[in-house]
Amino acid sequence: MERRYVAISTVGNPTQIFDRIRQVVQHMGITRMIPAVKFEKRARGQFYVFLAVEGMVVHQLPDDVLIVLERANLKGKPLWPIDPAGVKSVTDSGELETHSLNAIPYTSLWSNNDVGDLFDLSETSFKEEESGYNAFGERCNRLLYWLSTNAEGTWQTFSKACTILQLAEDVKDTKSIFRRLILLGYIENSDNGQKWSICPTALVQCATDQDVCFLTGQQTPKLIEHLQEHYNVETFPQQNYGGPSCVKLNGNLTGDVSFNGFNIVHAGTVSVQLAKLLPDLERWKDILPVIDRLSTTTYNIEIWNGRQFTQCDKFYERLGQYFGESGMYRLTKEEKNNPYQIVLYFDQPNQRWLRGDWYGLRFLTYNSAGQQFEVKYDPSANEVLIPVEEHWPLLYERALVLASGMLPARDKNFRWLKYTNVSNELVQLLAEKLNVSITEI
Repeated sequence: MERRYVAISTVGNPTQIFDRIRQVVQHMGITRMIPAVKFEKRARGQFYVFLAVEGMVVHQLPDDVLIVLERANLKGKPLWPIDPAGVKSVTDSGELETHSLNAIPYTSLWSNNDVGDLFDLSETSFKEEESGYNAFGERCNRLLYWLSTNAEGTWQTFSKACTILQLAEDVKDTKSIFRRLILLGYIENSDNGQKWSICPTALVQCATDQDVCFLTGQQTPKLIEHLQEHYNVETFPQQNYGGPSCVKLNGNLTGDVSFNGFNIVHAGTVSVQLAKLLPDLERWKDILPVIDRLSTTTYNIEIWNGRQFTQCDKFYERLGQYFGESGMYRLTKEEKNNPYQIVLYFDQPNQRWLRGDWYGLRFLTYNSAGQQFEVKYDPSANEVLIPVEEHWPLLYERALVLASGMLPARDKNFRWLKYTNVSNELVQLLAEKLNVSITEI
C-alpha cells in the first residue's frame, strides 16, 4: 500500500473543515483509504488542505475521494497525486486522523517531536482532584470507550486523546495512564512503544473467588448495559479513580458468555496462567530488546544511585568496549531544537544496552547490586504488600493486578503498594520467578 495526497484549495476554519471531512469519511466507512488530513502551514484565509490516500497510485483520482471532497464542500480543483515528500515541506508536522475523536480542535499538540523515552512508563503521583471526586475516573472510562471504538492507533493519538479528555498535562502523565491500562489488561503496546492496540474482550476470573469475574479488553457502555440485563453486574472505581472502573460479574460463570450474537471469551484465572508462563528474572533480562552498537561518546551519561540519577564520569567507551558497572543509566543528547533522552540498563558482563519498562530496569539494577527483595503476604486477607521502592517489572505486576482487576492501593506515606485477591499459589509463583522472599503477616 502506498500513500499519496490530494490537495485542494479552500477557505474557512480548519477545525470545521476537518470535522466535515472526518464525518464524511467515517460515514462512508473509508477511514483506511483516507486515514489522515494535513493543513498548509499557518492556514488562514485561502489555504490548501491535503487528504492522505492509501492504495495503488493511479492517474485518475478514485471516485470515493471525489465524493468526499464534494460532500465536505471542498469545491476547488484537486491536485493529484502528490508525493508525501512534497507535502512535508508545506504542511505542519502533525496530522489529524480521520478515525480520531469527534470535534478535535485543529491545534498541533506535538509541535515538539520529542516525547521522551516511550519505555519510561513510571508512575506519577495522583493529582489532588483524583482523591476528591470521581470526575477523573469518569474521564478514564471515556478514554477506554474511545480506545475500544478505534481498536488501535499510534502513541500520538493516545496522547492527544488524554489531552482532550483532560487526563494528562504532560507526557509523563500520559505514560502513567498508559501503564495502568496495560496493567489492567485493556491495551497492549508494540515492541518499539510507538503503537497501541486494544485487547479482545474477555472475562477474567478472580484469583481467590471463582464466583467473581471481571471484564478486560475492549468494552463500551452498550456492552455493559447488555451484561446488566442478563447478569449480576457491579462496577467498582479504581483506587483514587486512577483508571477505568472495574466491571465485575457475580455468579458461577465457567464458560464463554454469549448474547445478541456477541461472544465474550471466559479466559479463566489469567493471573495464575500468566505467572506460570513468565520467565525468571535472568531469562527475562535475556529477552529484553538490545540497543546494538550504541555510541555513548555523544551522550551525557547519568547513573541511578538508588534514589536519583547523578552525573556519571567513570563510564567510558574505548575500542568498541564499554567500561562501567551494570545498572540503570540515563543518556541525554542535547541536539539543537531536538533534545533526546533514553533510560537503559547496561549489562556489563555481556556488554549490552537493554530497553525495558522503567521499574523493570530499576529492579534489575537493585538485583545486580545484590539487594535482597521481600514482600509481605496476608493469607487471611489475600493481600500482598510490596515496597514502593521495589516496584516490580511491568509484566510481573500485571499478574498481580489481574488477580482482582484493581490497581494497587497506596498507604498514606506512599511506602507500600497493596494488591488484593492474590492467592497463595500466585504470590509463590511470582516470588520464585523474581527471587523475592515472602514474609507472612
